[in-house]
Amino acid sequence: MGYKLIDLSQEIFTGAPVWPGHPETKVTVVATHEETRASGRFTEDYSYTAEKIEMSTHGTTHVDSISHIDPRPGAPSIDQIPLDWFYTEAICLDLSHVPPKTYYTVEMIKEALAKHGLEIKKGDTVLLYSGHYVRTWGTPAWLTDYPGLSREAAEYIYGQGAINIGQDAPSHDCALTTSYPAHQVCREMQTLNMENLGDLRPVVGKRFRFIGFPLKIRNGSGSPIRAVAVLEDEEE
Repeated sequence: MGYKLIDLSQEIFTGAPVWPGHPETKVTVVATHEETRASGRFTEDYSYTAEKIEMSTHGTTHVDSISHIDPRPGAPSIDQIPLDWFYTEAICLDLSHVPPKTYYTVEMIKEALAKHGLEIKKGDTVLLYSGHYVRTWGTPAWLTDYPGLSREAAEYIYGQGAINIGQDAPSHDCALTTSYPAHQVCREMQTLNMENLGDLRPVVGKRFRFIGFPLKIRNGSGSPIRAVAVLEDEEE
C-alpha cells in the first residue's frame, strides 16, 4: 500500500491575515531575472530571482513554542523542542457543527471521538476541524468568529496524551476569550499548539501521520510550519 501527502497549510503571501497585534506578512522581490542578467556578474545568460520574507514567527500556519506562553527561565524555545514532537501519529476531530464563538466542551470532544471510532494516544497530534477556514477565509470573520477549547476540553485532550493540538482558525482558544485557557493549559502541561491551519476536510475522522517541522530559529517563540498529513493510499 502506498501513501499520499495532504497539505494542511495556508499560503505565505503579502497581506495574509494575521492575529491582531502581530506584524503583517510581506513577500518582496529583491532580485529579478532581468536585474541579475543585466548585472554583469554572470555569463552564459545565467540569472536568478529571489524574495525577502517579513513575517511574525506566529504568522500564517505556525506552531507555538513553550517559551511563547511560559515566561519562566528555561522554558523551551522552538529550537530546543525535540523534533519528534513535530512528527507524530495524529487524528482529526469533526467539530464543524459547533457554532462560531463557542467553547468546545469535554462532551463535544468525546462525541467527536466516538463518531469515527477514534482515540487519543500518547504522543498524538490532535487536529480540530471547526470548518472555520472553509467558511470564513478571506473575510473579516476569519479573525473574529472562531470557536475554541474550554479549559476542561484542553485538559482532557492533553491529559489523554496528546502533545500538540491544532485548529483551522487563528487560535485553538475561542475568539471570545481574554484569558486563553487552552494556551494556559499548554503552559501548565508543557505542550504545543498550532494555529492557522488550512482545509482539514481531507483528514476529518481519520488517523494518519502528521508532519509539521518548525524552522530552527534561535530562541524562537514559534515558527511557521508546512503542515502535512501522510495518508495511506487505499487505491494503491
